[in-house]
Amino acid sequence: MTHRHRRRHTAVAIFLLLGLVATLTACSEGGTPLPTGLGAGSDRSSAQGPVGGSSQAEDAIKLRYAAWKGRGQTAPDYAVVLISETQLPSEYSLVKDEPELLSGSVSGYTGVRRGLNQLQDRSVTVTVPIFNEARSDYSDDALLIATIDQQGALLSSTRYDWPAADRPEPFDLARKATDGYARVVAAEGSGITIPSAAAGDRPEKVYITSIMGDAFDDKLLWAMVRGSSSVYKAQIQKLGE
Repeated sequence: MTHRHRRRHTAVAIFLLLGLVATLTACSEGGTPLPTGLGAGSDRSSAQGPVGGSSQAEDAIKLRYAAWKGRGQTAPDYAVVLISETQLPSEYSLVKDEPELLSGSVSGYTGVRRGLNQLQDRSVTVTVPIFNEARSDYSDDALLIATIDQQGALLSSTRYDWPAADRPEPFDLARKATDGYARVVAAEGSGITIPSAAAGDRPEKVYITSIMGDAFDDKLLWAMVRGSSSVYKAQIQKLGE
C-alpha cells in the first residue's frame, strides 16, 4: 500500500472517530437536566434524582426538589411538610415583617450567619441582629440568639453584646441555611397554620425565610416562613404517595 493510500485511510478513520465522539457528546447533553434551586448550593449528596417510595424521597438534602423555580411552573411533586412548631419569644417578632434579618452573615464575627444555625450538641439556633436606637438601624454589634433542642423545645433566648465571647459557636459541619419559594404544607393533625403573608402566586407556594437540613438527621429540616417568627421541624415528602 502506498503512503498516499495510508494517509487517506488514516484521514477517514479520524473523521469517523470525531463523528462518534460528537454523537456521544450530544446524547449525554440531551438528557433531562437535574433540578436546581432552593437548597442546591448546600446539597452534600450525589446528583441523583429522587426515587418515589425510597428513603431518598424524604431526605432533607433533597430540598431542591420542593423548590418552586418559576412563575409559571406547576407545583413540584415534592413538598416541605411542616410537622411541629416552636414559637420564639416576642423579641423575635421583628422577623415577621423584615425577613431579610434572617439572611446573610453577621458582620464583625467569623463564621456566624443570621437565621438558622446548628451547634455540635445538635441543638439549633436562630440569630437575629438587635435594633440600634442610636443609629436607627439593625446592628450586628448586639445579637439575639434563641436555642432549640432536637425535640423542638426552646432552651434559651439570650442577648449577646460585642464581642460576644460566650455566644454559642456554630458546628463546622452544619448545613448552610437558604431561602426562597418552595411547595410547603402543614402535616395533617399538626395544628400548624401557615401565615397568609408567606403565600406566593400559586396554592401551596410559600416563601421560606430560612431553611436548613439537620447535620445529624438527613430526614429532618428546620424552617422559618415569611410572616412568622416560629421555627418548624419539617421533612421532604412526595405528595400523593
